[in-house]
Amino acid sequence: MEDISRELEREIARSKPKPYKQDRKTRILIIDDFGKMKSGEYLKTFVKILFFTSVVCFVSAVLFYYLYTGLSKDARLTKAKLILAEKQVDELTSKKEILMARLVISGKEPGIKKPIKKPIENKKADKPVVAEVEEKKPIPAEPVEEGDKTDKSSMTKQEKSLIEPKINEMDESVQLPELAPEIEPSKEIRKTISIEKFTVKKDRRNGDLLVRFDIRNISTESGDVSGRIFAVLKPGNESEDQWLVVPTSALKDGVPSEYKKGQYFSIAHFKPVKFRIKNQADPDFFKKASIFIFNEQAQLIFEELINITEAE
Repeated sequence: MEDISRELEREIARSKPKPYKQDRKTRILIIDDFGKMKSGEYLKTFVKILFFTSVVCFVSAVLFYYLYTGLSKDARLTKAKLILAEKQVDELTSKKEILMARLVISGKEPGIKKPIKKPIENKKADKPVVAEVEEKKPIPAEPVEEGDKTDKSSMTKQEKSLIEPKINEMDESVQLPELAPEIEPSKEIRKTISIEKFTVKKDRRNGDLLVRFDIRNISTESGDVSGRIFAVLKPGNESEDQWLVVPTSALKDGVPSEYKKGQYFSIAHFKPVKFRIKNQADPDFFKKASIFIFNEQAQLIFEELINITEAE
């Protein structure tokens, strides 16, 4: 007889289904209020892109921060060195001017060595010709006999005849700066600058006077034009007490005398200039304006009188 139970066990063992391996991947499901589910797999891509962008931005911010701090330190050091160098230049310039002024006042020539040929005349002179003028202390005179006085006087005349032409030659070759040169505008530099669009307005916010104009380089030659500029606002009358000088400076014969207080500029083509004045006067009070420009040698290189009413 057949063993039915054993046959059934075999059949059941053969037909037993294998267990289903579930996928362990995470999924994003979107469920609405009605229980309907939608796949949200596209949000994974969006999150990955957002994460990558955040990492890149963070790394860039860190790099830029270190670069900025390094550059700012270098800029501060460079600025400090520049200020120190400018102070040293000003001190050296003032010392040079003082020394040159003392030299001119004392009436001496600078010690410049120059090859000198002995003249054919006065061959009897034993002493060499002096090519460098030096300051020497006077030596007390010794008693001299009457017979030697005539010889020494003739020798001194011969020495003077040799020294004087050499000093005259040095005067022609060496030109010393004058102590107080007259301030005259240079015609050549005057043609390189022009003033345009001159206006005087009142700031509506705080009532300050605003002076604006353009300074233009009209030179045909290459190179920049630089200097220090002043603006003098004048009312209808000729009273110098009511003149307004910007930047503030003392006046001498109607011209600013402290050139270093002027606003510095250096232009290749043109540059807008703006002055702000803490003054409550009405802009119509001023009828004319004078523009003065000095170079770094305190020379007046430009002067122009502007009729404000016509300029506006």
